Amino acid sequence: MSSIERDPLAGLTPRERQRLARFGAAFERLDAAQYSTLSDGGQGEVVRHAQAHALETIGHGPRHDAVAAAVRAFVDDAATAYSRRISLPDQVLIYQSLPDRPEDRVRFLQSLERAVVAVILDDQLAEDDRAALLGPWTTLIDAAEADEGGEA
Repeated sequence: MSSIERDPLAGLTPRERQRLARFGAAFERLDAAQYSTLSDGGQGEVVRHAQAHALETIGHGPRHDAVAAAVRAFVDDAATAYSRRISLPDQVLIYQSLPDRPEDRVRFLQSLERAVVAVILDDQLAEDDRAALLGPWTTLIDAAEADEGGEA
């Protein structure tokens, strides 16, 4: 194995990388306490249909590997943010905390995965598929676009 690291996002186009970087910057500004507002059920027929289209668009090989690497990076960052939060029992007189149920975290991470894919495939998805994959993340995408004066 070579001592030179391979770029895990090499299968993405420059435009896809730019969109992902803008989304990443907006994601980093989120407080982990906001994560629960970005969770959704995401298991409806419309979402499953959009996921199938996204998988077809991604295909196999280097592009698939790059999308998977991007998803893993965002999920890892979110998991780290969850682990660094102060739990409710450690706080006095504070009545707000992240959801502690595993199913809430799973729903959030699934929602995040769909959003990352939607950001990468933005210009290749039908608007309905894009909206279904983004779900509650649309607000964050709009904010990233406004910050950059361009598309996310």
